[in-house]
Parts: sequence; C-alpha cells; structure tokens
Amino acid sequence: MPAARPQHRCLLAACTLALCGLCVTARAQRAAATASSSTPAAEAPDPTRLDVERLPPEALEVTRDMFSSGLFVHGHLGGRGFVGGVGRLSNPGPLARVGLGLELLPWLMLGAGVELSLHETSAPPPPSPGTFQVVDLVGELRLQWPFSARAALWLAGEAGLDFLPGNLLSAYGLPDADSAGLMYGGTLGFDWHLLSRHHSIGLLAGARLYPNLQGIDGEQALGVHSAAYLKYVF
Repeated sequence: MPAARPQHRCLLAACTLALCGLCVTARAQRAAATASSSTPAAEAPDPTRLDVERLPPEALEVTRDMFSSGLFVHGHLGGRGFVGGVGRLSNPGPLARVGLGLELLPWLMLGAGVELSLHETSAPPPPSPGTFQVVDLVGELRLQWPFSARAALWLAGEAGLDFLPGNLLSAYGLPDADSAGLMYGGTLGFDWHLLSRHHSIGLLAGARLYPNLQGIDGEQALGVHSAAYLKYVF
C-alpha cells in the first residue's frame, strides 16, 4: 500500500492539469464569441435604395437614371395678380392648379392643367366690392435642363382658355370678361428631386396675356403668377 501512494499523487495531478486546461479553453471560446457578436456585420450596398443614411456615402451614387420618368401629376399652390386691364380693378389672390403631363425625353415634356384664382375688386363703388374667380384651362410645352442628378431648370410655353363665372366685371365696363377668351404666356421653374423614385418639389413664376380682360380703354391685362408645387411621376 505505501508503494501505491505516488501513483495516486501522479493521477491526481494529471486530472488537475486536465481540468485547468478545459477551463482555459472554455474561457477563450467565450471571449471569442463575445468579440464576434460585438463586431457589426458588413452590409452590401443595395442598388435599389436611394436613401443611404445607414450606408457610407460612397456606397451608392445617386444618378438621374434612378428616378421614374413618363406620366406625372402635379399640384400647385401660390398666387396671381394682374397688371393693367382688370388689374386696375382687382387685388392679387390665391392660385391653385392640378395638372397632368408626360415626359417624352429627359428635356421635353407635354402637359395640361386646370387653374383657379380668387380676386377681390378694389374699385370705388358703385357697385359694391365683390369677389370673382378666374379659371384657366392650360396646355404647355416644357423644355427642361437637368444640370445635376437632382436639380433641373425648365421653361414652359403656355396657351389655353380662361373664363370668369358670373358677370361681376361687366358692371365695371369689361363686357368681354363674361365670355371665354384665349390666353398665352410662359413660366420658368426650378425642380428638386427628393430621395425617392417618384417625388419632386419645385418653385415657378411666370406671366400670361389675357386679351378678354383688357380695360375699357383697351389696356392689356397681364397675369403674373408664382407658386410652389409637388410632382409625382408614375
């Protein structure tokens, strides 16, 4: 029995060393797992996304080809006033427009729209001050210059019909205002594409001649308008 004690000691030491090795290995594996879980996974660029807030700026370059083209609708909110003619009798008023268009080429568009503006008379009585509306049916040919991926300037030639519901202006000596008349002019605009395939916003300003709203002395009426708009391309 005394001769067996050294063997027991050797076996006990071997078991102790093996147990220590297993503990060290387990700790190393846990540390590696913690380090790998704290490192974010690499994300490949998504070519279908236009907003790149969670990707580095160089991951995706925005180009104009990413935006939709073709049929579009737009809505305007702004104001219009008249210079000369009916402008001697009225104040500027709010303007709204809804329209439909088609982009034939990146630089050429056709469109049509309906506009409505509201105006108060400013001439001394009689008659008593009142309010009248000007309704325009507008067709346009638009030339566009896209000078960056998201920005463009455009110039539109416009023509169409205008009419004023009611007969308020005939009391001021403008008999042609009661019937539909031809009008024509142009508009200059700035378009800014949002980081979306379908939406853009913009500003515009322009002027049109309204022959049926000329004054009693033959002075021509020039309508001046400006607006902000939202455009959606299908």
